[in-house]
Amino acid sequence: MDIKIVRAASKDMAIVANSYLTKLIHDEKKYDKSINDNCIVNSLYDNFYENENVCILLAKHNEEYVGYLFGNIIDTGDAYIIKKAKLDAMFVDENYRGNKIGVRLIEEFKKWAIKKDIRVIELTVCNDNKSAINLYEKCNFIKAKSVMEYHIGE
Repeated sequence: MDIKIVRAASKDMAIVANSYLTKLIHDEKKYDKSINDNCIVNSLYDNFYENENVCILLAKHNEEYVGYLFGNIIDTGDAYIIKKAKLDAMFVDENYRGNKIGVRLIEEFKKWAIKKDIRVIELTVCNDNKSAINLYEKCNFIKAKSVMEYHIGE
C-alpha cells in the first residue's frame, strides 16, 4: 500500500481539525466516558501549521487523507534541564489500521524532534486503549508517569 507521510500545509488545516481531530475525540469515547458525543472541532489547528514548534503530519493514500499526528515542543520554562515534546494527538482511519501508518507517523515525528534537539517525547493514552499502548510500546515508548483522576460524586 502506497502511503505517504507529509507535513501539513495551510490548505490541510480544516480537514485535520474538522475531520481527524473530531474522529479521534469520538474514537476515544470508547475509553473515556466523559467525552461529549456531540463534540465537533472546527478550527483548532488554523494557526499552527507555520509554528516552528509544532509538527502536524498527514498520512495520504493516493490523494485521500488516512491519518494524522499533531505534536509540539513543550514550553517547560526552567522546570526541566532537557527539551521535551508532546505527541498530543494521532489518528488512523479504521480501514487503514494494521498497515504500520501509526508507526510511520511516530517515526517521522521522532525525526522532527531530533532536528529540534528534543530529548524526550511524552504522550497520554487511556489505560484501556490496549491497541494504542501496544503501538507506543512497539515504538519504544515506556511508562514514565501516571495520570490519576478523582471522580466527584461517584
